[in-house]
Amino acid sequence: MTRDAALAWFVKVRSGEATPADLADFQRWITADTEHRRAYEKLEVLWADLDHLGDPRHGEVCHGEACHGEARNAVVPLHPAGRAVSRRGLFLGAAGAAAAVAAGVAIGLPGWFDGDFRTGVGEQRQLNLADGSRVELDADSALSLQFTPQARQLSLLRGRAFFDVAPDPARPFSVTAADGVTTAAGTQFSVHRWSKEVTVTVSQNAVAIRAGEAAALQLRAGEAAALQLRAGEAVSYDASGFGEMEQVSDAQATAWRRGKLIFEDRPLRQVIADVNRYRRGSIMVTDSNLLRLRVSGIFDIRQPDGVLEAITRSLPVGSITLTRYLVLLYPA
Repeated sequence: MTRDAALAWFVKVRSGEATPADLADFQRWITADTEHRRAYEKLEVLWADLDHLGDPRHGEVCHGEACHGEARNAVVPLHPAGRAVSRRGLFLGAAGAAAAVAAGVAIGLPGWFDGDFRTGVGEQRQLNLADGSRVELDADSALSLQFTPQARQLSLLRGRAFFDVAPDPARPFSVTAADGVTTAAGTQFSVHRWSKEVTVTVSQNAVAIRAGEAAALQLRAGEAAALQLRAGEAVSYDASGFGEMEQVSDAQATAWRRGKLIFEDRPLRQVIADVNRYRRGSIMVTDSNLLRLRVSGIFDIRQPDGVLEAITRSLPVGSITLTRYLVLLYPA
């Protein structure tokens, strides 16, 4: 279709990597039919309009250099679900995000106003709970809690948190995140909620974790066996259950609390999820295969774009800054 071809040319021409032969082919294509030119010009107009939008995760609308509005009412998804993200799909998704921002409608991840405690992009927060426990919320995170005489129950709605639990054998301390529950009596551990999975890392003592749809059914029946996770160990889970247990140093697991991001052979999807919490706007990909590439490195959370530079230098990945709040990664 003409629209698909126009978007393919738009990406290539804006990438900065088009060769003279590519540009000559583009000129032949755009002059071959007036419909080609009209389709391409529509893209230019849309991206020009998008450049006037603020960070869609914060409801900001920008005109020139001025941005206004702090309502956290929208989010650009990291990538659509499916085997691969087409350029057409990326374009339509971004167009939908722009319309949602303009209309003030919440899209993407739910619950921007949910939770008792929240942090914004690039913001970290320390909480001192009534029971003597301490929580550190990472950037772009949300947490709710419910304390009763019988239990201490918390829910991590998004993002990441470190828990330093005050001992109380009579009241278990549990953190629900997606399809699992982590329970501790008195310990230190972190829970990291990615887009579709959760990672639990223990810094001190041990925790018990129940996860997955099957475990949820068993838990209601009082039959679920819990996975025991000890200091220096980490495990991820999703709706299907647990992944492989890993050995993780505390320095690496808690580096974000000291202003660093440490990745050791981590998939790019996790790296992007982390970086998106520290920079305004969103990083998106054109091909879901990129999300499986592996990344290693140490980065400063105050300079999240340094991660982007490292990715494009060390991996077969190119990037285009389509607006000040939208960066596109594509196979190089």
